[in-house]
Amino acid sequence: MKAIEISHMTCDYGHGKGIFDISFTIDEGEVFGFLGPNGAGKTTTIRHLLGFIFAKEGNCSILGMDCGKQAATIQKELGYIPGEINLWEEMSGMQFLKF
Repeated sequence: MKAIEISHMTCDYGHGKGIFDISFTIDEGEVFGFLGPNGAGKTTTIRHLLGFIFAKEGNCSILGMDCGKQAATIQKELGYIPGEINLWEEMSGMQFLKF
């Protein structure tokens, strides 16, 4: 089973921004670097994998679970810490990590 599978995913924000027909797979246990310049679509791709946004075309899955249809299950098992963290005023950093 593939840990992550993305197939022909497109999310067009207009004016050439977004992700366009990306496809790749990551095997279980594989170490994978996801690098690129600002605006390359890294965050957009991760937001699709977490089920925060949905692709106009194509699909993605984590451990065989559809990232759109099974987002709640995926989010219970997967952690994500964005590069730009905006903590709620009443929440400490440790509380955010536990959240």
